[in-house]
Amino acid sequence: MAACLLLMACAPLAAQDPSSTPSFPGGEAAETPEPAADEEGAPAVEDPTQTAGGALRLFMGSRDYRMLRRLKSVMTDNLQARFDHNSAPFNGKRNNRLVAFDFTEKNLKPSRPAGAKPAGAAAPAAPRYIATVRSLWAEQGEASEIRTESITLSGREDGLWRVGDLAQASSENLRFGGTVDGVTSLRMVLRAWIRGEAAGARSSLSDAFLKRYAGRDEALEALFAPPNGKGHAAYQIVEMTPQGTTGAVARVRFYDTVIGEPAPIEGRVRILKLVRKGSRWLVDAWE
Repeated sequence: MAACLLLMACAPLAAQDPSSTPSFPGGEAAETPEPAADEEGAPAVEDPTQTAGGALRLFMGSRDYRMLRRLKSVMTDNLQARFDHNSAPFNGKRNNRLVAFDFTEKNLKPSRPAGAKPAGAAAPAAPRYIATVRSLWAEQGEASEIRTESITLSGREDGLWRVGDLAQASSENLRFGGTVDGVTSLRMVLRAWIRGEAAGARSSLSDAFLKRYAGRDEALEALFAPPNGKGHAAYQIVEMTPQGTTGAVARVRFYDTVIGEPAPIEGRVRILKLVRKGSRWLVDAWE
């Protein structure tokens, strides 16, 4: 029985074509996710909540104030009541939003509910998994924290899975709190990176920086554009060090993700150099 349940949890999360990247439908969903028939009569896409892993992916990918109905549709009644009382642990608050998450098959552990009947009892206990999930949160594109959460998934009699509990195990603060000269200009450039808009950063780039990209607009656009198949999730100012009174060096970690899909929260580190020109601070190099 345990092997069977593990197979259910580790099955593909939700994809009609295994070679393609699964994605969530836009907008709000009905209270219970329903399979959608293909226009040309192809097999319908399976309900992701038919597996514990699929239900977990749907839950994590829906933790956004714009997808409340879809989020609640994968919760148990008790968890919905908790959400209605205080939604902050689920969706964040103000501008602090979940932007990426990560879990793998090994993070789903079978667990017997408290009070479950022992083996050989007349009625077996409903299957249950406890998952450990890491999530990245950001404010206006700037990474604010990485959370580790424990999420309980319970199987229903109809074979579908629902999220029954959410508990935060730990949190790591990521937001840069320094007041180094030039950090405001740095954030303006990094917010343009979040939007994927090189044009929005031009006024905060030095003449020397722009000269290196003269006649190579596509290279400058590529610096700000997300990788193929991914989106910019957040940036993290790891450290920023003054260089006298006219310069500064910042170490920045850039996070990308596939929206709505689990992926490693690692990021890539780059060095950005700033220079002071009169009263303004400008990004002078991006290494």
